[in-house]
Amino acid sequence: MTALVVLVTRWDDADRHAHVNNAAYLALLRAAHDTAVAHEPNGDIRPAGELRALEITYRAPAAPGLSLTVELESLDSSAERQRVRYRASLDGIAVVEAEATWQISGPRTMPALPEIAEVVGRPFSFDQAVRTYEVGPGGAVRPQAVVQWLEHAVFRASERAGWSPERMKAADFVPLVVGHNLVFGEPMVEGQIVSVTSRVVQLRRVSGIWHHEVRRSDGALVAADHTRGAFVDLAGRIHAAPRALADDLLRGEPTTLPDR
Repeated sequence: MTALVVLVTRWDDADRHAHVNNAAYLALLRAAHDTAVAHEPNGDIRPAGELRALEITYRAPAAPGLSLTVELESLDSSAERQRVRYRASLDGIAVVEAEATWQISGPRTMPALPEIAEVVGRPFSFDQAVRTYEVGPGGAVRPQAVVQWLEHAVFRASERAGWSPERMKAADFVPLVVGHNLVFGEPMVEGQIVSVTSRVVQLRRVSGIWHHEVRRSDGALVAADHTRGAFVDLAGRIHAAPRALADDLLRGEPTTLPDR
């Protein structure tokens, strides 16, 4: 059984490129889920609960002010968990496809990410405090905020490696996030210090994968992610990454540059 929900993208969902930001889709899919439950309280789609895992692929850009049709399908469900598939489309063209695991009851358990053992770069890392606006109902950090941290981690690492947005533009090169495979562990609350560690774990000619870990100051794992990226030129065509960029990212965090 499937459910259909129509959502309108908002100006606040868009980034500086006037496209709905990757992290914003987590809130949009959650809104679609809640709307589906409200429309059919006794249907196959149950109240969401706590997000434990999300695999999401971005297929095409979407601008603010557009109507997205979101199709939801319950893949499996138990008293403790539910796995739901989402497909958001614009005029019949897929924009985002995702699969989420929601925990409804029972003890918190963290799913495992698949092993990747190709290229292992040295890590980049930074610390920050959880801000008030990153906390959602219930007092824990919202999943959308975690994805925003990971997006910042990639751009921060690139700049720390010597590749500012201006240098990338001069090289006719742009990194593009095409998906996340994200799992969640322990919660974080306002004021706690979070440490985000990132490294390149797979690097090919026109694509790559970053492995991210988000940990509390006590070492507890809050989230882990494999961010899948593609390399394109300024016109949006598939483009190999500069060899120098790959070498600089694999070297990891430098010690002679000021932190950001």
